[in-house]
Amino acid sequence: MKIIKYKGITIYKDKPTKDGRCYYFKKYKNGKHYSSAKYRTTEEVEKAYSMFVLKNENPINKRFDLVAKDYFEYMYKTKKESTVYCYEMAYNKHIYPYFKSFYINKVNIQDIRKWAENMEKKGLSIRYLNKCYDILKTIFDFAMKNYSLNSNPVQIFGRFQKKNDEVIKDEEKIRYITLEEFNKFISVITVPLWKTFFITLFYTGCRKSELQALTWNDINFNNNEITIDKIISVKTTEHYKITNTKNAVNRKIKMSKTLRDCLLEYKNEVMKYKDYSDDWFVFGNTRFLPQTNIDRKKHEYFKLSNVREITIHEFRHSHVSLLINEYVKSGQTDTAKFFLMVSNRMGHSIDVMQKTYMHLFPTIQDEIVDLLDNL
Repeated sequence: MKIIKYKGITIYKDKPTKDGRCYYFKKYKNGKHYSSAKYRTTEEVEKAYSMFVLKNENPINKRFDLVAKDYFEYMYKTKKESTVYCYEMAYNKHIYPYFKSFYINKVNIQDIRKWAENMEKKGLSIRYLNKCYDILKTIFDFAMKNYSLNSNPVQIFGRFQKKNDEVIKDEEKIRYITLEEFNKFISVITVPLWKTFFITLFYTGCRKSELQALTWNDINFNNNEITIDKIISVKTTEHYKITNTKNAVNRKIKMSKTLRDCLLEYKNEVMKYKDYSDDWFVFGNTRFLPQTNIDRKKHEYFKLSNVREITIHEFRHSHVSLLINEYVKSGQTDTAKFFLMVSNRMGHSIDVMQKTYMHLFPTIQDEIVDLLDNL
């Protein structure tokens, strides 16, 4: 056994286990000598030691970053990994840099106010600001339940508020491209993979993670249906999971002739590979398409086509806008019926669909004027 001093901690080195773990620490706990599990590096021992002290010695000062680390470890065990990963990304970018030197039990409302003021200067949307607020609030909630924190200053301070006098135009509430713009965009794409990907995106309104997880087994060309029952939850291209959909609801999407023909033509090309399998990802074959590749090609094609660029998620808005436009052109005006039909296709509740897309219907006011003109 070898004794090492690292950052003021006495670390012991023993014979390594089969997977290379050999470092550990010792500490008194409840009057007894406690030996920790073994770790591969002294850095891992230091982190484990800090967490041990935080949990067991009940110090007056509780480091914010250690409480947050414990919170995310708990979340990964109990919540959907893709959701927790997104929260952790926002935490690392907008919360940790500000609070990393704080002790969580010393944070007060004034500290939260200063953080909020700093966040508002970043030009982020109210929705995203409140996402960060919710993450910070739940970390303090976790500390109240697990570390005897007396109060939650984040909850007392309250959520971010939108200025009541701010004028927001309809076109700024939701961005999308029209069918004409999409046709111009798709006309510059010559690579079958990317042409098929963006056509599928536009004509289904699927989420990016849903298309990343799509396999040929999910496409039924006889029934003209695409089954959406999973997503890709990504940390890196080497570390990912296939999980259930965002709201854990499976759905079937009917294909238009344009989409069916495109997918079938692309499948015939892919099937020329000797090792082809129906288990392959539709986009990427044996590996799903990485987010960085999707964003890079999207930007490239929008620039090439000279069409105003939208995000991948805004292709989803574009699909609904397309459906609304065609619905109105056909002479239909029953919005309740429309949202009932489309909500399952999009994987949203009717209420969410109405709140998000109702203003895209141009005929509502016309019908009201007709009623007044008939007086």
